[in-house]
Amino acid sequence: MIVENRGAPLSDAAEAVCRKVLWRLMPVLFLSYLFCSMDRFNVSFAQLQLKEALQFSDSTYGLGASLFFVTYVLFEVPVSAFLKRFGARRVFCTIMIGWGLCSAATLLVQSAGQFYAVRLLLGVSEAGFYPGVIYYLSTWLPLAHRSKAVAIFALGIVVAGVVTGPISGLIMTTFDGVGNLGGWQWLFLLEALPSLFMAAVCAVRLADRPEQAEWLSRLEVDILNDSLQADLQRKTIRMGGTTLGSLLREPKIYLFALVFFCATSGTYAMNFWVPSIIRGFGVVDPLMIGMYSVVPWGSAAIATVLIARNSDRTGERRWHFAATAMVGAAGLAASATPNLPFSVSLLFLSIGAIGVSATLPIFWSMPSAAIDSKLVAGGLALINSIGASSGIVAPFVVGLMKEATGSMASGLYLLAVLLCCGGLLLLKIVPPMMLPHDRHMDNDEDRVVAIAAEQ
Repeated sequence: MIVENRGAPLSDAAEAVCRKVLWRLMPVLFLSYLFCSMDRFNVSFAQLQLKEALQFSDSTYGLGASLFFVTYVLFEVPVSAFLKRFGARRVFCTIMIGWGLCSAATLLVQSAGQFYAVRLLLGVSEAGFYPGVIYYLSTWLPLAHRSKAVAIFALGIVVAGVVTGPISGLIMTTFDGVGNLGGWQWLFLLEALPSLFMAAVCAVRLADRPEQAEWLSRLEVDILNDSLQADLQRKTIRMGGTTLGSLLREPKIYLFALVFFCATSGTYAMNFWVPSIIRGFGVVDPLMIGMYSVVPWGSAAIATVLIARNSDRTGERRWHFAATAMVGAAGLAASATPNLPFSVSLLFLSIGAIGVSATLPIFWSMPSAAIDSKLVAGGLALINSIGASSGIVAPFVVGLMKEATGSMASGLYLLAVLLCCGGLLLLKIVPPMMLPHDRHMDNDEDRVVAIAAEQ
């Protein structure tokens, strides 16, 4: 679990209402993000057959994988702005239908141009969902529970890495040739269906605001709103001031975005290239590649929760992020060592996956606690959209390096360097916790606010 800051103390009644909200909202949002991530990254398994069937080079595939993020970054903030106007339920349903149809349409691709076009459309369709959910949760849950909810939601992308491999491998081997379609075409069709189903679930299970939730009593709504208001009254100094203009002029916003860029370079590149990395270890069968991919992503899912929980328990963020990033970088670099036994290479790759995954929930607890509450949704969307541009660069560059060298080693070294740079930069922009005379600041919000003020 990740706790951004503890916020105002909650009564037993408020705790009970928050638990009720968590059980109602989080299964839907978690599954939605899981299927979103599957539709985004299943191309990494499809390319095992797609490249041969359509005669695509590694750079063509890498460019197509990266183009998703061009429109994803460009449309993320504008789409998020629609939430206040049209409501979260309507926007989320539209987004899910869009990305499900775009993902399914990839089975019709016959040329590089069509591949690029469908990836760009998929980026438009998924844009705004992640920051939109972060904003949505801020309207439902006080700070004491909000970060836990964000961590559960964000775990969807890691769990997708666990389940996408075996499911994709099974589909590609079982359905290859059925109905004159390749296994990679069946993969895009079948894995798009859950997203369309979740659009209908969202329409039924979600409400835009607590006041519209038929499953909350009037008293429960009042308790929830009182808790949210109490958090607002506790807010003091904020990084980036209290206006949009001052936020855009705040240098640390862009430094946090650069840290996020370095961390997510590894996440996005690995999501698109792990099957090729495992193939480079000597595994050929798509089903076995999918099964082996469970190991790094399964390890990452477990470690993400354990590392975040320890960070919450100790209240320490910067070294949890930096140390995790650096150990992960060492794992990525070591996995590129030639002639290692397969089990050792997979172990090092798993350490690398932990490094690129477990850093992200810890990261969000720092900028989110220092941005004014009225700007936090836009501020996080800005950091996310700038940092997510790593998805444009990293997969494409890794593809070029693989094509030039014939192996994934150089790409893994690059990701290791970026991960190390992200850890070092965060240590630089977020100073250590206060000296003993400042211990009276007993929550993470106070710590990060003090850090922002010192700077």
